[in-house]
Amino acid sequence: MTLREFTEFAAGPLQFPYQGKVYTAPEVGIELGLRLNGITNLGQEAELPFPDLWPDLFGPAYDEMRADGVPVAFVTRAAATVIADFQYGREYATAMWETGADPKAMAEYMKSKGNRATRRSRSTGGASKTPSPASSRATTSRKS
Repeated sequence: MTLREFTEFAAGPLQFPYQGKVYTAPEVGIELGLRLNGITNLGQEAELPFPDLWPDLFGPAYDEMRADGVPVAFVTRAAATVIADFQYGREYATAMWETGADPKAMAEYMKSKGNRATRRSRSTGGASKTPSPASSRATTSRKS
């Protein structure tokens, strides 16, 4: 069985707008993905300081950002967003981008979006939950 083409459903590269220009970060490739997994999941020491990962995270867009003189805060937030997208998916990455990883703001953002069940419930007109079974003496254990 042949599965559907990955690019038909994958989220695609991230795009970061700044003052009318959009910088596109390439999707994380195999080598960078393995490095990021080692750093974030296995607690390995980063071989390079975080800013030294930026050229790998942004590809050609990094040179454009440098030439355009974008603020370091923009690049730092964008880099954290690329990593969040790789590790946790697009929804979490969007929260990272919009909140700057402030814990309270992240929690509020994610709460406002609701979890998957909440979103489905909203889209189906608030389907009711399955009622809990009633307890009865017949289901209690006997005392010896």
